[in-house]
Amino acid sequence: MQTQHPLAVITPTLDGDVLAVLAAADAPHTVGGVQKLIGGRSYEGIRKVLTRLTAQGTVTAQQVGNVVSYRLNREHLAADHIIALANLRGTLMDRIKFHVQAWPTPPVWAALFGSAARGQMLPGSDIDLFLLDPATESDRWEVLVDQLSGDVSRWTGNDTRVLSMTEAEVRVSAVTRDPILQSLLDEALTISGDPFWLRRAMAGARR
Repeated sequence: MQTQHPLAVITPTLDGDVLAVLAAADAPHTVGGVQKLIGGRSYEGIRKVLTRLTAQGTVTAQQVGNVVSYRLNREHLAADHIIALANLRGTLMDRIKFHVQAWPTPPVWAALFGSAARGQMLPGSDIDLFLLDPATESDRWEVLVDQLSGDVSRWTGNDTRVLSMTEAEVRVSAVTRDPILQSLLDEALTISGDPFWLRRAMAGARR
């Protein structure tokens, strides 16, 4: 899967990207508005997709003067499924959160980072996860991390890479200005734990 193209799991066409934009929107969009959010696609191509989806009933169109606005028909039988597919990244994060919080000792902080967090995935991109090891039972922790990695790969179809560090290791890396920690600081999406934990930990280590 690609987090920025969630409906590509069922259709590689422009239709999927258009539906994902409309599923995430509360307000209607013009063709130009959809084009700005998708990027790299032609105005005419998006107009044709919206016309086709309107004919199918999954999208409604409203004309005011010369302007036509479109929105997802949330009463359509397919709407709930479209919305669920459009929110695949959120569903993935919720599922990971459910699993790690059920561990005997959950991670202090868990986050999604890398291209999956930035919305820049290619079909073969990895899912990158960060887990802050509570440093209790190392053998058991490694088993749980390996299981999670396998689970996420099955859920998404992508290879999963888990970066696991203890608080002590984070502090050392913060002092040496490890670029991975900076990457986490810039782009990580918190799955569980305090979303400001890393920022505070790095600031404290550098004093």
